[in-house]
Amino acid sequence: MDFINDILEQKGGDLIAALTARAGLGQEQAEAFLPEAGKSVMAAMAAKADELDMSDLSSASNVGTVLQNVDVASLAARTGLTAEQGSNGLSAMLPMLLGFIGERGDASSLLGMLKQAGDLGDVFGGLEGLGKLFG
Repeated sequence: MDFINDILEQKGGDLIAALTARAGLGQEQAEAFLPEAGKSVMAAMAAKADELDMSDLSSASNVGTVLQNVDVASLAARTGLTAEQGSNGLSAMLPMLLGFIGERGDASSLLGMLKQAGDLGDVFGGLEGLGKLFG
């Protein structure tokens, strides 16, 4: 999905820096984690779109709603991290990621597209190689 690819390409360095500085992940861990976390976050946002405040996407309430709906253990396992590292990584990057999405000004449109998408795997297929952009 171009919207998410654009955000990760433009702001990926900032997100990687947050993952390494605040979550204690190594560079390679952060690069592997970011695209997978992006998929998980967008799936959680799609599932809870009706509960999110679009006027302040990075609000504590929205961050909490999204965090509660991400399967952290599965995300961590897919990226070779412990559940604690996955949780720390999400906590470090999620407010920034939601803020970047909100800055784009079309979060409602994005969520509408996500809700209509039948297979989120297809929607996020383009995210697979983005970790290599930040190396």
